[in-house]
Amino acid sequence: MKRLLVYGIALSMTVSLLGCTPSENKIAEAEKQIEEVEVDEENLDEVRSLVEDFGGKLQSVSLLAPEDILKESMEENYGQLVSQDLIEKWLEDPENAPGRLVSSPWPDRIEILAIDKLAEGKYGVEGEIVEITSNEDEEGIGRPITLTVENIDGNWLISDVILGEYNE
Repeated sequence: MKRLLVYGIALSMTVSLLGCTPSENKIAEAEKQIEEVEVDEENLDEVRSLVEDFGGKLQSVSLLAPEDILKESMEENYGQLVSQDLIEKWLEDPENAPGRLVSSPWPDRIEILAIDKLAEGKYGVEGEIVEITSNEDEEGIGRPITLTVENIDGNWLISDVILGEYNE
């Protein structure tokens, strides 16, 4: 009788331990999640770098320039960072494009506040355009900006921009 009891306990412990070990499917799923996190981190770094590069180019595009100069300036400064459709949209309506409107203050950079994954290969970026003056005593002003960044044909490009009202 004791022998049967010992075998019963051993059998139930074995079954319990087998239930606690991860199956190959669970291991493969965990490895896939780790890969996705690594890919997302890599994508986030690329998206962040793209937006920062774009922010650094804003001061080089004078929105009040004649149309031909504005087009050349946008192509030169934004061409590798922004989709062609968006550049064309801005050329039709330069007042709603990001860039330099006056000599002072001028856009210095974009401070990124948040990056959210919207879909596979598509991110939303919330930020603020920081404008500065040559007078170091004056505090810069900010303007909210929302960017959509997409992987288009293997390249990360800004595909949409929404500019907010200036903060005072």
